[in-house]
Amino acid sequence: MKKLLILLFTAVASLASGQIKVSSLHPLMGDLTRQVGGERVSVTDIGKPGFNVHTFSPTAKDLQSMGRTQLIVASGKGIERYLTAMKDAVGGVPVLEVGRSIPSRTISGGEALYACCPEHSKGTVDPHWWHDVSNMERAAKVVEKQLIKMDPAGKDYYQARSKQVRARYQTLDRWVKAQIASIPKGQRKLVTAHAAFGYFCKAYKMEPIFVLGISGDHEVPAQELAKEVSKLKEEGIKAVFPEKRSNPKVLTQVAKQAGAKIGPALTADGATASYDLMIQENVAAIVQALGK
Repeated sequence: MKKLLILLFTAVASLASGQIKVSSLHPLMGDLTRQVGGERVSVTDIGKPGFNVHTFSPTAKDLQSMGRTQLIVASGKGIERYLTAMKDAVGGVPVLEVGRSIPSRTISGGEALYACCPEHSKGTVDPHWWHDVSNMERAAKVVEKQLIKMDPAGKDYYQARSKQVRARYQTLDRWVKAQIASIPKGQRKLVTAHAAFGYFCKAYKMEPIFVLGISGDHEVPAQELAKEVSKLKEEGIKAVFPEKRSNPKVLTQVAKQAGAKIGPALTADGATASYDLMIQENVAAIVQALGK
């Protein structure tokens, strides 16, 4: 009863302040909610920029904080592995899994070996949906509808901001396509550690290639290393791209033996404060390493 009264008091106080209090489990979802919600929302980042998306789990303090908000936004598609247990711990606070409304791609048998975690095996959903900018355009509409549902008085405001955000993403999407098109066709091969760029490669017509062992800190057996080197040589790879928290020692070995250079580090799991900046930096890095 006491917990229910606290939740009701918090909701009333939030409405009185004219803001919807939101907790974000993924930095990109917090960024999107701020973009669409503007001054009518107050967003707290539970999953902060720079965190490890695949190992993070909310603390007791985080759960208490979320229990005092009116909405929790998640990326969804299984990237927040703790989500089911978390829902039971935050009372009746609604959880918006933004990715649930976004078209999915499944992980193939060839990709499964390089998936981010055991849960993402062959036939499961790839959770990195935001690497396709058109998906973030769809996501803006998902957030807009949720905010209008919770705050009907702000309908015109949310719709106007969502329209601006979606127009910006359309422009960004066209820019990405133009940038990737500037890379010679034979070089449009994106070599990364784990299978995080499937949506990106499908949307922007690149071939994804994964290298075993360069995303962790463990040593790679010589036999496996030789296999990876052989694979890159056969593909005529010009550059390989490390990811944040990758294994630079193994990556250097693979690149050197395959005659490829090491490209700039890419943001793979979206643990950054600005979606637009993430896309711009990733694409600029790819073009810099693979372009003419």
